[in-house]
Amino acid sequence: GEFKGFHSKKMPSLLGIEASTDMEAFEHSRRIRIRGAESTDALGQVICQSSVDFAAGDVELRLSLRLTPETIEPIFSGAAWAGTVLWRAAVRLVDAALLDEDCRGMSVVELGCGLGVPAMVCAKRGARLVVLTEQENLVDLADRNIHRNFPPQQDEKTAASQEDEKTASPPSENGGTAGNEESPFGAKKQTSSPSVVARELDWASRAQATQLRREVLDGRPFDLILCCDCVYVPLYGDSWRALVDAIDNLAGPTSRVLISVERRFVRGGTDGVDLFLAAMDDRRFHIAKDFPSEPPVEIYEFRRRPQR
Repeated sequence: GEFKGFHSKKMPSLLGIEASTDMEAFEHSRRIRIRGAESTDALGQVICQSSVDFAAGDVELRLSLRLTPETIEPIFSGAAWAGTVLWRAAVRLVDAALLDEDCRGMSVVELGCGLGVPAMVCAKRGARLVVLTEQENLVDLADRNIHRNFPPQQDEKTAASQEDEKTASPPSENGGTAGNEESPFGAKKQTSSPSVVARELDWASRAQATQLRREVLDGRPFDLILCCDCVYVPLYGDSWRALVDAIDNLAGPTSRVLISVERRFVRGGTDGVDLFLAAMDDRRFHIAKDFPSEPPVEIYEFRRRPQR
């Protein structure tokens, strides 16, 4: 649907959802510019939004929304399609909390990242380690957007020996070949950036969270945890419970957790936001800061309460 707070040209999508394609920021998002492009059929009818250009301050991102043939089929069986949309909760989080954030030296993880805009903004602003996490069939899309926005950095020696490396190195996990440099993420592979990767993460799995911390941080917790618009009971059910588990498993005593949620009216039910906030409090996470944001988006910074 249309981003509140933006002038938007709306086009019907294949799913019957109005896709915002051209947006000019004003009021609470003066620093953000967004432009979308559509894919059309043989008759010139819009069938889906295919890409988004996102600019915020000195940060520019080019995002593909297109899925590969191997990943597109499962999208229509559940809520995974939501990971191919740039939601206003993500835009608002960037504007309210991240554009003025000094991310230098930080380790950052985004949960349910979708297109991964907030996490990639942190990477552009100097974060040393950034992990975009999603369910299995959306990891490829996140990885391709990383490659699009963080091209490989090669010196002359690397470029000259590239052909030799292709024949001497084993295949990497994502296709391509492994380089000779050890990645800070513990894997010898050539990626789009040594500091930005995409990983699958099951929120309910403590083992996966522990493994992720071991892989990227030698077991240490993340400095900054991000999550945008991942709480909505009619679409995601009670996955907010597992989201709290994931945050608890990835955070340490000094970690900051930035959460952006959107309030939605649910006739005869709940959107789940209050349930999520109560569950965070039960896990000893308190709201350290409530960022100004135009309704219906709310943005919170959580910190762990110290143990008594």
